[in-house]
Amino acid sequence: MSDTLKAGVIGLGGISAQHISNYRKAEGVELAAGADIDKAAADATAAKYGFKGFDDWRKMLDEVEPDVVSICTPPFLHREMAVECLRRGIHVMCEKPIASTMEDAEAMAAAAGEHDAQLMVAYCHRWHPTIKKVKQLLDADVLGKPLFYRCAFAGWVEFADNHRASKMQAGGGALMDNGSHATDIYQFLMGKVSNVSCRAGTLLQSMETDDVAVMIFEGENGCFGEVLVGYSLPGDHTEFKIVGEKGVIKIEDYFSGPVLFQPKGTGEWLAHEVTPGDRFEGEFGNFLAAVRGEAELLSTAETALHVHKVIAAAYADAQAKGQSVE
Repeated sequence: MSDTLKAGVIGLGGISAQHISNYRKAEGVELAAGADIDKAAADATAAKYGFKGFDDWRKMLDEVEPDVVSICTPPFLHREMAVECLRRGIHVMCEKPIASTMEDAEAMAAAAGEHDAQLMVAYCHRWHPTIKKVKQLLDADVLGKPLFYRCAFAGWVEFADNHRASKMQAGGGALMDNGSHATDIYQFLMGKVSNVSCRAGTLLQSMETDDVAVMIFEGENGCFGEVLVGYSLPGDHTEFKIVGEKGVIKIEDYFSGPVLFQPKGTGEWLAHEVTPGDRFEGEFGNFLAAVRGEAELLSTAETALHVHKVIAAAYADAQAKGQSVE
């Protein structure tokens, strides 16, 4: 591998803008190519940013031979692309969720272990400044034994014509999309989830997938958790809180902080200021450092597979609908 990494992006809509921007900003990286099944989109994006455009991602791999590739397609396409890149020794940054099915997720995790290449799954909130500050406080044991975790990412977004509305393409709706972020944040902060219950449904929008979901769970550390997600809830319902034996941590402004801590029995909120930063820059910095052998991946196929198992179990419980009341 040369000192300059050649990067390619597969899928040039939506979230790909963050990947393109961060490769262009990174030192020692050449954004060499991008691929999209929409040839007009591929050509327009390539012309805008000065890289080579393709409408066939395999042809891009053959001709450009990139060192790193971002996969920014709908989840049902992740497995084929990621496994092929890893087989070729190409390091992969794959958008979340890891896949649309458990079979595909397990195949990707297996491939990551079999080949000499890195696979990061883009759970970017691990690098979000307010979450990093919460992690610092937890590691400093300001909270003591954690008792309750609540994370809500919900509001109103029209997604009926988005790939997230398709069960086949996305694997799930709001729970798969934002619920996986909330689950991964818990895993990053406090460890794995051991059991889960859920209600998920399509309440307002014309979708095959869920537009509102509520999940409760128990962590391996004994902490209870609650996650609220939704595309069909008017207003902003972003919320983050952890209650522990020594007090309460909460974030009122998720995007800028501060992180607040109320010691047990004081009634006083102590503000812990947050160092400004960009979660995508942190994510890409970790990925590229891991590719160069300078750091360990913070979000791996293994951690992403755990999230996928939690969400799959939640959907199964939601379908069962619990115990009826008569």
